[in-house]
Amino acid sequence: MTADLVIRPISGPEEIGLFNTLPGPYNDVLAEDLGKGLCKPDWMWVALRGGHPVARVGWWSRNGTKPEVLETLDIDDTSDDPDLIDIAARLLRTAMDAVLPADTPSPKFALQPVPVRWREDPVAGRRIRERVEVVERTGGKLFVERLRYRWTIGTPLPEPPGRLAFRQVRDDEDAITLLARILPGTLDRYSQADISRSSIEEYAHEQYHQELLSYPSPRDWWRIGMDTDGEAVGMVVPARSPYGFVVAYIGVADDHRGHGYVDDLLIEGTRLLAAEGAERITADTDLANTPMAMAFDRTGYANFAGRIDMGWD
Repeated sequence: MTADLVIRPISGPEEIGLFNTLPGPYNDVLAEDLGKGLCKPDWMWVALRGGHPVARVGWWSRNGTKPEVLETLDIDDTSDDPDLIDIAARLLRTAMDAVLPADTPSPKFALQPVPVRWREDPVAGRRIRERVEVVERTGGKLFVERLRYRWTIGTPLPEPPGRLAFRQVRDDEDAITLLARILPGTLDRYSQADISRSSIEEYAHEQYHQELLSYPSPRDWWRIGMDTDGEAVGMVVPARSPYGFVVAYIGVADDHRGHGYVDDLLIEGTRLLAAEGAERITADTDLANTPMAMAFDRTGYANFAGRIDMGWD
């Protein structure tokens, strides 16, 4: 029965408790994010039945100017109501029409954390498939599945192989030029998609300015790996996000792949963050990017979760 269904945004910070009635991975930080302007009350919508939330959706932004990612999509997992997926899809469609500017690309949906072996888990599998179906009913499609890795203090790090010397990034052009050498042949699905819409040089410039420089940590942490001939062969971007220490980017120049230099770069970046006081470091890679996943395994990172990214054309 949906006759008593109410779909609306929360009225303000005073209703964060109502929004958080449904469990979710960000409940402990949503109030803080709301206070910082990283999310807004009119980006956070609920479907209420009898005054009780049965579904919710919410967007997040790095700087609060416009919605960047649909990070919250939850339904009442305790209910066996067959209409619940329909209700959640109706909620999402209504909220998207109200929240997202007309004639602009829809932000992606990031479903996380996803258990490592969710397909083998009946409970987790059902939960994830239901949320995927909600997005699909609004026209969304799977974009990429990713693996989440974590290194924690006390985990032994391999000794640096010693094949590369490391230096800081000299200036903008230094980093952008190397990014343009890394991008050909990349296995990263997002980079592949962005390259297909622009030139490699244009995307390298965009990635540098809009993504890598968005981290609040200093560029002095970034490291470029140099081979014995003094040529730059790759770059690692150890960083700090609003939620902790991360390996924000790592890549090897296309003409230097196949030598295992990704291990050298990852070890260097991890050691730098550990020296900066990191007790936990997280990093992501695509499910299909086996070489990167193997490098994380070799360096002592544990695959603790996954992520499913979906999008709308």
